[in-house]
Amino acid sequence: MNARPPVLADPDRRLLAVVIDVVIAAVALSVISAAVGLAVTLGRSADNSPFYLTLLTAVAMVFLYSPLLTALCGGTVGKLICGLTVVRVADGRRLAYGTALARHLAHLGMWAVPVLSQVDALFCLWDRPYRQCLHDKAAGTLVLRTREPAPSFPPPYPPPGTYPPPGGCPPPAPFPPPATNPPAGS
Repeated sequence: MNARPPVLADPDRRLLAVVIDVVIAAVALSVISAAVGLAVTLGRSADNSPFYLTLLTAVAMVFLYSPLLTALCGGTVGKLICGLTVVRVADGRRLAYGTALARHLAHLGMWAVPVLSQVDALFCLWDRPYRQCLHDKAAGTLVLRTREPAPSFPPPYPPPGTYPPPGGCPPPAPFPPPATNPPAGS
């Protein structure tokens, strides 16, 4: 059986995946920050040491969320929802943790420089042949589409003549059936 050739990810799907991941990270950090703030307020803590938990969580997310999920599952939650996966350019295999971490740190480093972050995000629009962003080029990766998009609307029924009758039965007789006997009383 022949496997279909890989399909490169569309830039709009990549952007949607990043938005989903940013929302997940923001919600996670907000919940942890609110819980720490509540614990400090109710516990009447005199120092700020509980707030370091939020900072520790942010650092852990840098080293765990994107790199670990990319190494284990082929992408972050946002990428998986959008039907995308990250692979190595060299052989199309899943990334090792070190490569996934390098890709993520390159991405974060480019986000730290205002103009470079926009160039990185837009680079996949004109890059050929792989539609790579700069952080993909730095790590030797590319993003593939793993699912076909659903059709915008399915046809209401198959065209006539393209399907057999159910159960292999002959086609139905015309209605009304032709008269074989003359009407009574003639």
